[in-house]
Amino acid sequence: MSIDDQPFRVRDIGLPASITPREVPHHYRRVHRAVYASPGLTLGPVETIRAAWLRAGPESVVGGVSAAVLHGATFFDHGDNVELVRAPTGQGRTRTQVRIVRTDLDPRDVVIVDGMPVTSVIRTAYDLGRRGPAWLGLAHLDDLTRSTDLDLGVLWRYVVDHPAVRGIRQLRGLIPWIDPNAESSGESYMRHLVLAQGLPRPETQVKVYDETGRTVAKLDHAYREEKIAFEFDGFDYHYSDDQRAADARRDRETARLGWHTEHRNSVELSTDPFEFIGRLELLLEQRARRRR
Repeated sequence: MSIDDQPFRVRDIGLPASITPREVPHHYRRVHRAVYASPGLTLGPVETIRAAWLRAGPESVVGGVSAAVLHGATFFDHGDNVELVRAPTGQGRTRTQVRIVRTDLDPRDVVIVDGMPVTSVIRTAYDLGRRGPAWLGLAHLDDLTRSTDLDLGVLWRYVVDHPAVRGIRQLRGLIPWIDPNAESSGESYMRHLVLAQGLPRPETQVKVYDETGRTVAKLDHAYREEKIAFEFDGFDYHYSDDQRAADARRDRETARLGWHTEHRNSVELSTDPFEFIGRLELLLEQRARRRR
C-alpha cells in the first residue's frame, strides 16, 4: 500500500527517508488520531472506512452499511459514517462519524476485503435486514443480492440457526420479498409498500415491445396481464426537462399498447401512501373486470 493512495498509520508503513515520524503532521493530513493521508488524496467510501478501521485497531471488524459498501452495494450514500463491530468486552467507544456495535462474531462470519476484516455477505444481510424501518431492511437486502452472490437459501438457514435476536421476525418476513432486479432504494421502498398492503407481487424491470419487436420501455414494476405499471421517480433523474420529455414519450407509447403507468416520487409516497395503494387497487379491479 502506498502512502499516497490510502490512509495510513505511521507505525504500519515505511516513510520516505527524508521524513521522520515527528514530521508527519507537517507533510500529511490528519484524518483520525495517529491516522494520516496524503494532502491530495480524496477520501472515498473505501478510504473513509479504512481510516476509521485503522484508528479503531485491527481487532475491529467493518460491519453494517460499511460492510455492504465494501461488498459492492451501491444504493446508499455512505458519506463519512463508518460502522465497526467490536467484542462486547472490547475497549473503545463510539466517536463522531464512527458507530461501534458491540457483539460477538463467529470467525466464520468474517472475511477479508481490501486488507480489512469485514462481516461476510450473509452476516451483513442478517444484520441489515433486522434493522427498521422494514422497507430500509428490504432495500439493503435487495442491494446486497444484486451486488453479490448472496444465496437466499443460505441466508434462510443462517436465520434458522440464529433465531433469538431483535428484528428476526422482520428479516424472516422480508426474505421472500427480496428482488435483485431493484435498481434503487426508492424502488425497494415502493415495492415494500405494495407488498405490505397485501397487493400481488409485481414483476420488476419489465420490458415492453411494440408490434415490430422494438423495446419501447423498461418498467420498474408491472402487472403484466393487467398491463399496469408503476414507476419510482427519483429527483436526481426524472426531473430534468429532457428526462420528463422522454418519460412522457415513453408513457404515450406504452399507453398506445394498452398500458397504464402510475408515477410517484418519495415525497408523494411518504406523504400519502394510501392514495397510491388505493389507486393501484382500483386499477387492478377495473382491469380484472375487463378480462371477465
